[in-house]
Amino acid sequence: MASEVWDLYDAHGHRTGRTMTRGEDVPAGLYHLAVHIWPRNSRGEFLVQRRAPGVQWKPNLWAVTGGSAVSGENAVTAARRELREEIGYDAAVDEMEQVACLRRTNSFCGVYSLRIDWPAERFVLQREEVSAVQWCDSARLMRMVAEGMLYNYGDAYFRMLFEYGRRAQDGDRPKRFED
Repeated sequence: MASEVWDLYDAHGHRTGRTMTRGEDVPAGLYHLAVHIWPRNSRGEFLVQRRAPGVQWKPNLWAVTGGSAVSGENAVTAARRELREEIGYDAAVDEMEQVACLRRTNSFCGVYSLRIDWPAERFVLQREEVSAVQWCDSARLMRMVAEGMLYNYGDAYFRMLFEYGRRAQDGDRPKRFED
């Protein structure tokens, strides 16, 4: 498999024209682009995936679907690719709802959600990266965090996600991505 090349961004989220290869340290003062995608169903549950035993980062831990954008991709394109690759769902651009764009230590993270009413068994998993998926309500997700089973994205992150999910469940039309 060829090495992933990532675009580098300045502190304002603008592409710098520079790139790096996955596995290298992100240069000081620069950022790469990552995405998190939280499918949700009509019951207000979120889909999480268990990372495969052979992955380098957090094997066997439950986590959000996501990854890094490769060079030339914007956040929504990367999010759609990760959904297709990891869980076999081919999302249309207009299904993607932007929850947030977070600046972290060395990345910008586009957080997305979309409505999928599939049973967990219907998803086609990329076995090299994902060993299982399950639907969980917010209480179950927080129990999994407390038990060390789900990666802890932080209290503020989960508050943001659950508030977004409540608004979407109540019929408040979430903002859809517009290219």
